[in-house]
Amino acid sequence: MDTVKNFKDQRIHRSLLGANNFIILASSAIITGILSYFIRHYRGRGTHLIYQEVIAVLTLFIYLFAMFLPALKSYRGYLLPLNLVLSYLWLTSLIFSSQDYSGRRCYYHSPAYVNRCGLKHTVQAFNIIGFSMLLFNTIIEALMWAGSRGTRLRGGDKNGGLNQHPAAGAGAPTAVEGNGVRQTV
Repeated sequence: MDTVKNFKDQRIHRSLLGANNFIILASSAIITGILSYFIRHYRGRGTHLIYQEVIAVLTLFIYLFAMFLPALKSYRGYLLPLNLVLSYLWLTSLIFSSQDYSGRRCYYHSPAYVNRCGLKHTVQAFNIIGFSMLLFNTIIEALMWAGSRGTRLRGGDKNGGLNQHPAAGAGAPTAVEGNGVRQTV
């Protein structure tokens, strides 16, 4: 029964992870497009704009491949450290876009004196979406990793702690103790 529950949980985690990966990919593609437009057409770009562009492009490249990982049966949440790092980088990007574009400041910041506040607010909105999905990915990956680790630890113990040892003769079960000494039961 535990195996069936674990399989269903893994399938739910994989489905959520795949959906989140697609949303992260889409958010980074939209942000990359808008910020590339700003960099190409306007001169007054600052370090915040360049930072956001670099993080969006890196995420776009990584998630082109990571989007397909949940479909692999052998995948057990190994991108947890990467998701954790990217979530902090996206949090910084969200802070930068909020500082630059919130309120009446969007006209004066990156690129300066460009009245494209609609596009700037779109960058801010997709930063929020991307960061949120990366945060959810971190939680889901942690659950997947912990679940697969618990399954591996329990999976090798199918006889209730009793393992067959060929030297025991006639298939007599033996128990392995902590110090490595086998005793016949």
